[in-house]
Parts: sequence; C-alpha cells; structure tokens
Amino acid sequence: MPMLGRYCLLACAAALGLSLQIVDGRAQGQLPAPVSEVIEQMSPPAADGAAQPNLVTGRGRVWLTWLEPKPGGGHRFQMSEMVGSRWNSAITIAEGTNFLANWADFPSLFAAADGTLAAHWLERGTGREAYFIRVKTSTDGGKTWTPPITPHRDASATEHGFVSFFDAPGGGVGLVWLDGRDMTMTHAPGTRGSMALRSTVIRNGAAGDDEVIDAKVCDCCQTSAARVTGAVLVAYRDRSDKEIRDTSVVRYANGAWSEPITVGNDNWEINACPVNGPVITANGNSAAVAWFTGAGNVPRTNVAFSHDGGRTFGSPIRVDTNTTLGRLAMLMPSADRVLVSSLERDAAGAQVVLRDIRRDGRTSLAVPIARTTPDRSGGFLRLARVGTRLIAAWTEVRPNLPSRISVAVMEAR
Repeated sequence: MPMLGRYCLLACAAALGLSLQIVDGRAQGQLPAPVSEVIEQMSPPAADGAAQPNLVTGRGRVWLTWLEPKPGGGHRFQMSEMVGSRWNSAITIAEGTNFLANWADFPSLFAAADGTLAAHWLERGTGREAYFIRVKTSTDGGKTWTPPITPHRDASATEHGFVSFFDAPGGGVGLVWLDGRDMTMTHAPGTRGSMALRSTVIRNGAAGDDEVIDAKVCDCCQTSAARVTGAVLVAYRDRSDKEIRDTSVVRYANGAWSEPITVGNDNWEINACPVNGPVITANGNSAAVAWFTGAGNVPRTNVAFSHDGGRTFGSPIRVDTNTTLGRLAMLMPSADRVLVSSLERDAAGAQVVLRDIRRDGRTSLAVPIARTTPDRSGGFLRLARVGTRLIAAWTEVRPNLPSRISVAVMEAR
C-alpha cells in the first residue's frame, strides 16, 4: 500500500489512541429506526478471499463490484447485478497481476445518467510508490467494455488514486482523484511537493486535459462527488500549511471549479493522513456532507446540510454515541434527510451502525448492521437504495479463513 505506508503510520497510531476514548452520549432516539429489523443476507458470486466491495445504482438497477484473487496470482475486478433476491453470474471487468488492492483505495463502478457504466481500478507502476488509474466504460450494462484508458496525462512514478465519478455537465463521465505528480518536482531545500486534487471528463472513450482543483490536499483520504441541480459537488479532506486537515467542498458550475469552502471548521491539526475521507450526497438542490474528525483528541462523526446547492452548509450535527472510527457511507432519500453508516467501537469489538439524520438535528438510534473488525482489513461498508430496499455490502474478515463479501438487504422506512 504505497500511499498508505509512508505517510500514514503516524495517523494509524493516533487513530488507535483516539479509539480508546469514550464519547459522552447525546440525546438520540427522536426518530424511529431507519430500517426494519429483518435483514436478508444475500451471498454474491464472489470467490473466497474477495474484498473491497462497492455498490452502485442506476435506473432502478443495482450492481456490486469487488476484487478477488486470480488463480495463479493477481486479481480479478468483478461485478454482478442484483435481480430480485439473487445475484447474476459474475462478469470480469478487468484482471491482472499488478493491481493495487488495499482496504482504503478500492475499485469502483459508476452508473451515469445516460446509462453508461464507468469502472476504475488501480495498477502499480515500476516505482515503489507508483500506481495509476485505469478506466473502462460500457454502454450495454457491462456485457462489453471499451479498452482501458488512463484518465490522467501524467505518467510520473507517483500515486494517482482515490477516484470519484460524476455526471459531467454537458455530457460525459467526470472524475476526480488525488494526484502526486507535484511530489517529484524540484522544490526549496527541506520542502517537498504536495498531493493535489485533479479532475477530467471522459467523452467518446477519451479523457480530456486534467486540471487542478486544489493544489494541496490530504495525501490518502477518500474523495466523494455528487450532482445537485446545475452543478457538481466534490468533498475531500483538505490540508493547510499548518497541517489542518478539515473537510472541504468545491462546486463545479458554469464551466469552472469554485474555491473550496471548509465544512465544520474542526481545526484538526494532524501531521499525517487519517485515511478517513468525507462523503457527500445530494437530492435535487439539497446536499449533505458527513465526515470524521479527531480534533481535540475526541473522535466525532458529523453531518452538515446544504439547501442552496452546496454553496453553503449549516452547522455540524454530531451523530456518534459510541467511540466512532468513521469509515462513512451515506444516502439522501429526501432533501431534509440522510441515512449514514459508520464504524463504532463497543465492548465486543466494533460494529457498523446506521442512523437517520434530519436537517433540523433530529436523529434516530443507531441500528446495528454488522459486526466487524476495527482493523483496516475490514475496509469500508457501502450503501445503496432502490425503492424501499436498502442494500449494504462489506468485507467480512474471518479468523483463520479467507475474507469474503457480505451483503444485507433491509426494508427502509
């Protein structure tokens, strides 16, 4: 894990320290549970050792993707569509012996508004810390795929990852990513370049020129993108010269990216990457951001709403009750409501929980979805919703056995 290895050891140690602190409970339970207690388990057609699941919806359809070991070495990037209460046979999107596979920077699938599917994965380069983004698209539901392309024009032996897709204004599939090309450039003695947030758009199988959105961001936290009416929003963990690593949002409208705005102003100073990025979601012209922070040595999970297409955000709503580890996923069923999953410690280890959060600050009690490990191998739970069904997918880590993908289907309220 090149990006995670060198820059994040300090953050991992800090996270372990934070996780031992107990957070005082807050008034909860003003809302009913967001899902029914009945949870149906669905076993996807994934091989033993599979991990890094992702979920995507489009036009009422649901797809699951994952990485699994390839016989003889390497990995396969697989997908399957959920039809009723079963999964279709797996389709191989890509396979190879030089895939980068880790718990935090994982492949994804995106369903564009015009029906195009876009899939990305990461391939290692020749340098110790080099890896690159690869993208394929499909216009027939994944039956056939275009040849892979590299969306960034830079080929330096640096990191390129943590991708988020979006529907590009004017057509095409847009994407943002963290780009390390500036880290190899010549700088003043005793200084080094910074990780940047960049974007491009893929149209007709080719990527356009990429552009810098923010020249200095956190090195290895996930990005997230959403579409509001007339604009694209991207949330990410920013980074100041004083090592303040709070959540920022940029807005793309009228052909240009806005200056970043800080959401929450936690003032979290940490001299390493926490590997715990924000998530953003939207419904019409409303949006919401959820993020983890360890400011003041107190871990928190916060949510903030926007009613003006991401131009401004309201005050943070703190939603954790047990010691939170972040690793968030979020959906926005309506303009004043989000469903947020997070990882929290408890007496037995850790569990993924789901909450209903409203714009006015009301919250539900946490509904347990799955027991899991607090270790990095557990990865990030993913969420999707179609109609009244809520689908959750995660990596199940089993002692002395290969990992596997678990999927639960719940009836949403």
